[in-house]
Amino acid sequence: MAKGGFLKRHGIVRNAIREDMLYFALPGLFVFTAGLVVCAWDLVRRQEGLFMFSVHCVGGLALLIIGLIIMIVSQATLWRNYSSTVVIREDHQLITHGIYRFTRNPIYLGGIMAVCIGIPVYTSSLYGFLVMLILIPIILNRIRLEEKLLSEEFGDAYLKYKEATKKLIPFIY
Repeated sequence: MAKGGFLKRHGIVRNAIREDMLYFALPGLFVFTAGLVVCAWDLVRRQEGLFMFSVHCVGGLALLIIGLIIMIVSQATLWRNYSSTVVIREDHQLITHGIYRFTRNPIYLGGIMAVCIGIPVYTSSLYGFLVMLILIPIILNRIRLEEKLLSEEFGDAYLKYKEATKKLIPFIY
C-alpha cells in the first residue's frame, strides 16, 4: 500500500496526526486521568458526599454544564469539518459563523471550563485543580497545530478571520 493511502481514501489532504498524538492526545489523556483520580479521591475523602449543594459545588456544576454545552454547540456548528484529530479534508470549509464568530476555538474553551475548572471546583479539589491546569498548555499547543494547518489551507481568509476573532476567550484572548 502506498504511503498516505489510508488518509487519501478518507479524503484527508493535510494532517498533523503524529504531532497531535505525541503532544496532545497522550499527555492530555495522562493528565486528564490523573486529575480525575485526584478529584475523585478528594471527593471520597469528604464526608459530605457528592450531592452537597454549597455555593462552590453549584458553581462547579454550572461551569461543567456550560462548558459541555459550548463544546456540543461548537461541534454541531462544525458538523462535517469536525475531527478528533488535526486534519484538513478535501471538502474542508472555514467556519466563521455561529459560535465561531466570537472565538476561533470554542471547543477548547468549553473543555477548559468543564474539565480544568468545573470538575475540580465541583469536587472541592485544590490538587485536582492544579493537576488539571497542566492541560491548558497542552491545549494551547494543539491550538497552535490546528491554526498552522488552517493557515496553510485557507491562507488570507484564515488570516483575516484570525484578526477578527480572539483565540480562546471571546473579546479577551
